[in-house]
Amino acid sequence: MVNTKVTYAACYPGQGAQKPKMALDLYEQSSGVRNLFEIASDAVGKNLFNVLDTADEASLQQTELTQVVVTLANRSAATVLQERGLQFACHAGFSLGELSAYAATGVLTEESLFSIVAKRGELMAQATEAAMKRYGQLAMAAIVGVGFSTVERVLSEQKARMLYCANDNSPTQVVISGLASEIERCSEALKQSGARRIIPLKVSGPFHTPLMQDAAAEFAEFLQNFTFSDPKAPLYVTVSGTQVYTGNDVREQCIKQLSSPVRWTRILQDISETKGVTRALEIGPGTTLSGFWKASGIPINCTSVGTYEEIRSVSEEEGNG
Repeated sequence: MVNTKVTYAACYPGQGAQKPKMALDLYEQSSGVRNLFEIASDAVGKNLFNVLDTADEASLQQTELTQVVVTLANRSAATVLQERGLQFACHAGFSLGELSAYAATGVLTEESLFSIVAKRGELMAQATEAAMKRYGQLAMAAIVGVGFSTVERVLSEQKARMLYCANDNSPTQVVISGLASEIERCSEALKQSGARRIIPLKVSGPFHTPLMQDAAAEFAEFLQNFTFSDPKAPLYVTVSGTQVYTGNDVREQCIKQLSSPVRWTRILQDISETKGVTRALEIGPGTTLSGFWKASGIPINCTSVGTYEEIRSVSEEEGNG
C-alpha cells in the first residue's frame, strides 16, 4: 500500500527540460505509455517515438516540437506513477507543464491536450518569428541571486525597451525575456543590484511577455473548440499563482499564460501552506523544479521522477513497488 503519511504535490516541468530519448524507457515498460504515444502521435500527425528516438538536442529546442514532446514525457511519467498507485493532493505545472496538470486533474482529455499543445507551440513559434522580424534578436535569461521585485525595479530604472520579467522561479531566480540587446545592456545594473549570474536559456522565444499577445488572441479562438471540465483535484495555475476551481477559469488562465509572467514562487508557497504537502514530485524530465523547491526555502523535498528507475525507486519507498 501507498504510505498515507506522505502527502504528495505533483509538479510538471515545461520547456527547457527536454532531452533526447526522454520517456522511451517508460514506453518500453508500460502499455499505458505506449497507448499515450499513439494518442499524441495521432493528434500531431507525427510518430513521436521515432522523433524522440532520433532527434538531437538542437531539434528538440524548436518550440513546435518541444512543447509536444515535453508534454508527452510528463504524461508518460504520470501514467506510470498512476499505474503504481501513487496519488496526489494537488497539481501544478511550470509554464507549458501546466497543461500536463490539466490532463492530470481531468480538465482535458489526452486527445484534447495534445491537440492544444501542438497549436500552442505553433502559435508561439509564429509569434516569436514575427517579433524577431519586427524588433530584432530576442532571448531569455535567468537572473540568479535576486527576486522578482528587484528585477522589475531594475528594468524600470533602466527604462528597458521590450524586456520583461517572465518567470518568478524562486526567491533568488527570475527569468527575463525580450530584446537580446536590452538583456546585455541591463546586465551590469542587475549585477550591481545583487544578481550573481545571468544565464542564457535554451528556449526559442520571448515567452510569457506581451510579445506573445497575438498568439494569445488566436489561441483563445482555437480553445473554443474544446471542453474544459472542472478540475477533479486541486489545480494551481501560474498566471495568478493560486488555485482554480472551474473549467472556464482554467481556459482563461491557459490563454493569459502565453503573455503573462509565471508566478511559480507563489504556487510553491500556497501549496506548502494550504495543502499540508510533505513531499513534491517533479513528474517529467530534468531536475529544474526540484531546484526551485530547494531555492524557495520551503522545507519540502522535491524528487525528480522522469525515468522508470526514478519512479520505481519512489514507489518502492512507499511500499508500492
